[in-house]
Amino acid sequence: MNRSSHQLDSLMIFLLITTRIFLVNIGFTVHAHSIPRSPHDSLLPRIRPIGPVHTLILIRHGDSIWNGKYPGCQETFTGWTDVPLSPIGILEAKQSGETLVKYAPCGASAGSAVIDALFTSNLSRAKMTAHYCWWAYYEKLEEQYSMQKKYQYYNTQGNENSMQHQQPDITPRQFLIDHRLNERHYGSLQGLVKSETEAGKYGHSPKDVEAWRRSWHAVPPLLEQDDPRRLDEIRKFQHLCGGEENIPRGESLEMVAEKRIKPFLVERVTPLLDEAYLEQKSRELLNGEPFSSSAQFSDFADEEFEADEGGTALIVAHANSLRALIGVLCNVEDDPVALKKLEAMKIPTATPMVIRYRRTNHQDSFWAVDSFSDKNDTGADIIDRDVNNRVERMPVYPLSSIPLPVKRKIRKRFDLASNVEDIALMKEDEICGKLK
Repeated sequence: MNRSSHQLDSLMIFLLITTRIFLVNIGFTVHAHSIPRSPHDSLLPRIRPIGPVHTLILIRHGDSIWNGKYPGCQETFTGWTDVPLSPIGILEAKQSGETLVKYAPCGASAGSAVIDALFTSNLSRAKMTAHYCWWAYYEKLEEQYSMQKKYQYYNTQGNENSMQHQQPDITPRQFLIDHRLNERHYGSLQGLVKSETEAGKYGHSPKDVEAWRRSWHAVPPLLEQDDPRRLDEIRKFQHLCGGEENIPRGESLEMVAEKRIKPFLVERVTPLLDEAYLEQKSRELLNGEPFSSSAQFSDFADEEFEADEGGTALIVAHANSLRALIGVLCNVEDDPVALKKLEAMKIPTATPMVIRYRRTNHQDSFWAVDSFSDKNDTGADIIDRDVNNRVERMPVYPLSSIPLPVKRKIRKRFDLASNVEDIALMKEDEICGKLK
């Protein structure tokens, strides 16, 4: 194939990608199997996953002075009360950054970001966790990259100049603080010690307190408008939240999901990850690299194209805002079993978790993807199922539990150049240790 023909094919592929991304963004799909098969199908359109598979790494903030781990501290309803990390929490945040290195490659292709965006809330405990986590992550990667280059220098012929190469830039494309990731507002419970509240010291029954803590629908007692805690929150947050009306007086998990988390996913996270995905594919074409495994149009069958790897975001937030996020991605309101699991879910501090998702052909809805179970559920094998018949599951996993080969598959677009790829992967096992 001559050069002009190759350039024409690359241009056609690029136009195909951009056109389909545009159609997906406006909620339009062109699946042959999406044509209604009966009058009943036309009345009840099926929900189908579309677009690339995006990865979210979720981290609850480290231990705060109101989480009760640090000596002299008691577990207290916190909500929007802006308390800092404890010394234990700072250590946990650093350890979470070191854990992320096991997900990241030893190096990245020029111009690529291992993590495309980092999001956190307005509250100090989350921002501190994001800071210490990213600092430890960067330091560990720098140390690992230096070891890798030394290994290449001494063990690979023709790499005499490899020690002169600088570490690729791993800075996320955006570092965003968004109040919609703030903790669920606990209303008038904020500032009360949990054990005392559950024991009835403040006039609340243990059953009600349990519902306020775990239930998807239960709303805690609201703060009065003239409560000093309310006035302090207005003073601190109204300019960050777009006005006093966006500062709640108390919330259920359902309210957090619908009013804050779903708009956050629709307006901020997914468009940014779609953009990161498109830029990566454009860069591959401009550099003359193969698109995915091959640059042939035959590779662009709907299922395969839409199951391509998308962007990656790191989200550092709070137990209940992360539970709400998982609930939105897993559509728990349509799945009683999943809802029950979510209500019972307890997210530990500073422990990275992974959930992957795709958009659907319904506006502002999502499809959680289970990439780590025995049956790979990327959408291709369940494309014809009705949403009400989906397997009830919560496909969110601790990062440390994901097998290393799966991580390598997910991050394939960040691998090193082919001449050092085998060495990089071998050294990664030696440096990081194999995950069990």
